[in-house]
Amino acid sequence: MAGPLVDVRSLSVRINVGGRMATVVDDLSFSVAAGEVLCIVGESGCGKTVTARAVMGLSRSDPSFAFAGEIVFDGQNLMELDETEMRRVRGAGIGMIFQDPMTSLNPLHRIGEQIGEALATHGRGGRQLRRQLVIDLLQQVGIPNPEARIDDYPHQFSGGMRQRAMIAMALACGPSLLIADEPTTALDVTTQKQILTLISRLKAERGMTVMLITHDLGVVAEIADRVMVMYAGQCVETGLVRSVFGKPRHPYTARLLASIPAANRVRSARLPSIEGAPPVLTEGRPEGCPFRPRCNQAFDRCIELPPLMADAGDTDHFDRCWLPASLKALLLKQPEPGPER
Repeated sequence: MAGPLVDVRSLSVRINVGGRMATVVDDLSFSVAAGEVLCIVGESGCGKTVTARAVMGLSRSDPSFAFAGEIVFDGQNLMELDETEMRRVRGAGIGMIFQDPMTSLNPLHRIGEQIGEALATHGRGGRQLRRQLVIDLLQQVGIPNPEARIDDYPHQFSGGMRQRAMIAMALACGPSLLIADEPTTALDVTTQKQILTLISRLKAERGMTVMLITHDLGVVAEIADRVMVMYAGQCVETGLVRSVFGKPRHPYTARLLASIPAANRVRSARLPSIEGAPPVLTEGRPEGCPFRPRCNQAFDRCIELPPLMADAGDTDHFDRCWLPASLKALLLKQPEPGPER
């Protein structure tokens, strides 16, 4: 049986803050099978985007960053490649949709030029052929009248159209892995739905593998095969979506799921929330389980950092929590919040 397309092993990312190295991704391991959609979720500051940029090899040349571990893509350890070799992988092997479509495009260059630059970098055809390829890409991502819109500037595109242009740029050279970092941020609900539908369709048509970063658990339920929940730069739970959402084993995952509005919720009832805030990793890491200061299930052993483990030999569902299995089974059965004051 073939191995995973992406296999991240013991990835750590540290950043220099005032002369002190702070760990923002800590001993992270995960894999993504070919043709699979993995969603990475968690609150802001948990390390999702840093992880994605590490896979892309971005910030590797920045002396403020230090990387350790292995990132194996299609059988090749990307951590062993220099910047010139990584440029050959970006675009051709791995494409990325960045977080903010409003600022990711250069306002001084036409849309077609920016998408065509990715093709030119990888030697895909002459000027005329590249222009036709860009028109075809714009049509595939749903840009109306692409023959004319190819010469527009970013300010002439709506937010949703800019995001579609970013998707076209990421797909220009036919990558086998697409990383989408919060691709629906700052878009209205209708456009969000259109972008997610587009990614799902292109994934099916091209047989791509997708790593999608989001804080929206509704998006995860709709599009993902597997989910990885991150907190304080670590994976705290991972598995098939139906397993993690149906029977969460980590208190953080359960609290995230409990905060989703339900269709039958009493209007006067307050949504449950997670008290406190995630640790600021640039200021240091909490001892033991990083969620311990906010966890209503914490007990003495939580002062030790638990390993990522499976209950009862379930090799498709792992969590990092010391709670016994009998208590994990009760995590979603918390009392409903009272009415608002």
